[in-house]
Amino acid sequence: MKNYFSYFLLLFTLTVYSCNQKPKNGNPVVQPVVILKDMMAFLSYREKNVMLSEDFTALDPASEIISKEAFLHLLSSGEYLPLRLASEDSSSCYQLYKLSASDNTDIRMTLKSWGSQESALYKLEGTKFPAFNFIDLAGNVYSNETTKGKILVLKCWYIGCTYCVKEMPALNDMVTQYKNRKDILFVSLAFDTKEALSTFLRKKTFTYAIVPDQKDYITHVLKVHMYPTHFIVNQQGMIAKAVNDETALAIALKKEAAK
Repeated sequence: MKNYFSYFLLLFTLTVYSCNQKPKNGNPVVQPVVILKDMMAFLSYREKNVMLSEDFTALDPASEIISKEAFLHLLSSGEYLPLRLASEDSSSCYQLYKLSASDNTDIRMTLKSWGSQESALYKLEGTKFPAFNFIDLAGNVYSNETTKGKILVLKCWYIGCTYCVKEMPALNDMVTQYKNRKDILFVSLAFDTKEALSTFLRKKTFTYAIVPDQKDYITHVLKVHMYPTHFIVNQQGMIAKAVNDETALAIALKKEAAK
């Protein structure tokens, strides 16, 4: 009995020790001195290496694990740089790097705006999507009732938004990819009038259902201020993910569609 108790105690100790270990991550994939060289270097690093909408292990400057919410809150101060760390597997890990007073002011301002944006989007996850009743250009109705039990993929945009238009071919490919999933609906909410959108669509193909005249709903109900903004609303009517680009959307939708 004594030997059995000793074995159990050893096993329990090892389990607790293992669960509290920090993730095994290496050095930053790009060193801070390279990232902070100038705005061009910073933007290149961000585009190629950072996707804060993904699931990741968050570390503070002392390499302690913190929540994603706390990480994004600190990032929104403009005082920290998110360093992607090399990983032994496919998992993602970011560590906050404290900036010095001499670091580029424009980069600081960009970090503050970026962090605030990502923090706001993250806080939407798990919240109820507001009541809606949309009618698209073809006369189809989308409401909380008609979309119940379906995954709703929403894009907020307007014709004058360059990136909103630029990403459309990738979004069209996404619609094609899920064409056999009758439980996934792709709907876009546009600022523009029916007439303006009809003219636009004669020159540009966009295979989402398109709902005109939604500026008030987008800005006052959804409180969206960055474009494009995409929402994935799950089958229970909750926001599963809110992102600003098609790459993050594709990753999040693949995860939601697999549930």
